[in-house]
Amino acid sequence: MKAKLALLAGAAAGYVFGTRAGKERYEQIKSAASDLWRNSTVQDRVSNAENFVSSHAPDVQNKVTEAAKSAVDAAKSKFSRSDDDMDRVDEPSLTNGDVDANR
Repeated sequence: MKAKLALLAGAAAGYVFGTRAGKERYEQIKSAASDLWRNSTVQDRVSNAENFVSSHAPDVQNKVTEAAKSAVDAAKSKFSRSDDDMDRVDEPSLTNGDVDANR
């Protein structure tokens, strides 16, 4: 019981002190992130990344399309049945001593 009270008291104290400093610290972090984003080196890197993605997007699209088509073809060949299989209806088989309730 003492441990629960100590935990509760610690959480309450942390909340009180955290809320007092929270808004100010949040504004500091927000300002630092904004300054970093506006940095010319960061913006150069962002521009380079945008150009790279723009120039390579068609190649990536083609590869993804080809991979999707081959996956569909593989799935079709794996799950397609021949005409002989379609004419025949299989009844479930009983294994491992299963009992058929209809017999």
